[in-house]
Amino acid sequence: MEKEAHSLSPSLKLILLKSSEHRASIDKTVTIIGTRGIPNSYGGFEYFAEHLSVSLVNKGYQTLVLEPTKTLVKLENYQSVVRVPIKVCSLFPHTIRKIIYGYKSLKKAKTINADKIICCGYTPALFFPLFSKSLRRKIIINLDGIEWKRAKWNFMGKLFLRLTEYLSVKWSGILVADNKGVKDYILNKYGKEPELITYGVNIPSKTPEIEPLATKRLVPNNYGLTVARIEPENQIELIIKSFITAGKTIVVVGGLCNRHAKALHKKFSNLPNVVFWGAEYNSDTLLSLRGHANLYVHGHTVGGTNPSLLEAMACGCKIVAHNNLFNHHTMGNTGLYFDNESQLSDLIENYWSKTKNLGSDAKLRATEQYSWEVVTNKYIELI
Repeated sequence: MEKEAHSLSPSLKLILLKSSEHRASIDKTVTIIGTRGIPNSYGGFEYFAEHLSVSLVNKGYQTLVLEPTKTLVKLENYQSVVRVPIKVCSLFPHTIRKIIYGYKSLKKAKTINADKIICCGYTPALFFPLFSKSLRRKIIINLDGIEWKRAKWNFMGKLFLRLTEYLSVKWSGILVADNKGVKDYILNKYGKEPELITYGVNIPSKTPEIEPLATKRLVPNNYGLTVARIEPENQIELIIKSFITAGKTIVVVGGLCNRHAKALHKKFSNLPNVVFWGAEYNSDTLLSLRGHANLYVHGHTVGGTNPSLLEAMACGCKIVAHNNLFNHHTMGNTGLYFDNESQLSDLIENYWSKTKNLGSDAKLRATEQYSWEVVTNKYIELI
């Protein structure tokens, strides 16, 4: 702690010291930037930051996670992980706020003087050239999953993301890809080989309860499930239509705030076999939904190793996933794949009555390859 403490503000220094009182010693300090903060209430990077930060703390590392806030407020520690507020004016549009947050996060990371900075995503890379080489050498950038290919971005959005992708590769210290598909893409395009470290997952240790299903009158083993952001590239409309064709119930877990989600909700919510659950971050409720689903459908077409697919594997779900290299690298031959609506409808009908033990291979793969213990140890090798 002495190495870092001289450059910290008195209040942050006090937080760090208090958070480490129960520990005999602190090995190194790690700062995680680029997320909306922890605990996770949004998506992939937040899921990653929450679990990795806690795992690092449990292994003796002082760990800080930066978080955007409307006002400069004190944030409570999360399982001994120090949460550091970064004030960003809420009057700016979302994209501008994100850019400002990226710059302020790098400035704060410089002040903290951590041994390593784990950067989630590309946006902060816009400012990497403005900082010293010694700081850039500390940056481990967790590359986003070819973000510019997502259908939701317009031309300018794609151009910006391709620029920040380039800057991430050129100016960061260490590159990390969470999926072999992303690793191969970066290697082929830029000639620079990232480290391959996937996301992790916890294997459930308790039996899922039935009670949460009652809120939507769901019958165990009689519904399909997908958990995702309701975005075009996640194929939610295709999934819904396939279940309608197959005559089975589908539960869609995801927020209904964006334009695409609202349009799908308006179009399909009046049908009795289409259930829009909304956003859900309670782990016990999600365990119940996954544990009692007859079939889990993963429609993501771009990205890396997706946490929602790992969670389904960890629960031993029967899984049907979109046929692309990212999902293949994650799931292997422990599930089935579809290319279009017709194929998915046929798989639903043919797979529905099969025994649920078909998901045991997926659970074994999750246990052996995607434990947070394995993931954390790989990051520690880079720290």
